[in-house]
Amino acid sequence: MAGREKLLITGGLGNLGSWLTMHFSDIFEVYVLSRKAEYNLNANYKIIECDITDIDMLREKLKVGFDYCIHAASYNEFFHDGYAEKALMINSLGTRNLIEVFKDSPLKKFIYLSTFHVYGASSGIINEESPLSPKNDYASTHLFAEYYLKQFYDSDDFPSVIFRLTNSYGAPKYTESSKWYLVLNDLVRSAYESNKIVLKGNGKVSRDFIWMGDVCSILEKSFHFDNNTLLNLSSNKTYSMLELARRVQEVYHHRYKQKISIELNEEDKTVSSLLEVDNSKLLQKIDFEFSDKLDDEINSIFTLLESI
Repeated sequence: MAGREKLLITGGLGNLGSWLTMHFSDIFEVYVLSRKAEYNLNANYKIIECDITDIDMLREKLKVGFDYCIHAASYNEFFHDGYAEKALMINSLGTRNLIEVFKDSPLKKFIYLSTFHVYGASSGIINEESPLSPKNDYASTHLFAEYYLKQFYDSDDFPSVIFRLTNSYGAPKYTESSKWYLVLNDLVRSAYESNKIVLKGNGKVSRDFIWMGDVCSILEKSFHFDNNTLLNLSSNKTYSMLELARRVQEVYHHRYKQKISIELNEEDKTVSSLLEVDNSKLLQKIDFEFSDKLDDEINSIFTLLESI
């Protein structure tokens, strides 16, 4: 790896982070910052065990001269006790700590993965100029982190690019994943374990889904974007929960030669509404064709579940 540029990926053993680590390990000298090095990926990388809420520890551990940083570490377990405080410490102040450590270093680009939830919208067309109205701590704490990046761009010309990511999908890279609550993982596991798919709602809610492989490719291109750039990171392709469940149902039938049912929550009175997360600003910067890998990833999740 001599001579390669150095890339730090925070949260690089997480659900999306593990995809990033595996993607970039053939391109950069990759360092993964993780609070606990619990899992091993089949990739070339070095682990830095560190808590991003501890700025003194960060200063000690991040003395390596990094060229780039992808900040993917995030706390989304809203069902945990004390979530609000932990989310603020990790998502907001943790990001500020990283900026403090890097702002006087020769870092070329800091890529931050925020969330489209900062808009707080569930219908309509959303672009980067849409009003910001976060509806939960996850969204609010990511928005605070965005504000820190803008603050340090103004004061220190900190070289950042912010992506407001929609729902990325891809099979977990290891069986011990804690992210089975994510929608596609949850639907596949429901089909595999219960021989039926149970939706918590009536299936009419729609979401934008983007393949993690595409996220990796786009982030690779973003190292050359202008500083202080903010972009939606979406496929501009929405699926209703029922449409997604039917894709799982079809793959299950083809894979196991059995039919399974989809159960809806009939008490849910949500009305079907169009949601479009506009990515035209991104596509002005790069020429990119988005992939539909839903069936492939559904199959991969089934394979993973079979190995447990």
